[in-house]
Amino acid sequence: MLAALEQTERLLRDYGRTYEANLVSIAHAAFQRDPKAACRAINTAEWWDSSRSLAAIDLAVEGGFTPAARRDAQALREALIQIFTTMLAYGEHNDAGEIIVSQFRKWLQSRV
Repeated sequence: MLAALEQTERLLRDYGRTYEANLVSIAHAAFQRDPKAACRAINTAEWWDSSRSLAAIDLAVEGGFTPAARRDAQALREALIQIFTTMLAYGEHNDAGEIIVSQFRKWLQSRV
């Protein structure tokens, strides 16, 4: 989980998404202190539920569909899957997150 949060923060900062990167940084620090509380904090609409959520960020689009941007988009999706899976393991459930993570898995399988 910590590695996934670190990677997510780095990728978001690389693409100028400072606000979202700061959200991830806060979650990273919280997870080190109290993983269950951190997972509760991650289980929000700001992370998973809207076209403006952290999970809706598409680095491929933001990076102009370059090969590097497409790789970064896949890496972000993989990290978000791991974050969401950890959140579930700590007893948090999010219907919108389930849908978006399911889509991420389909995209990764098809290499989109």
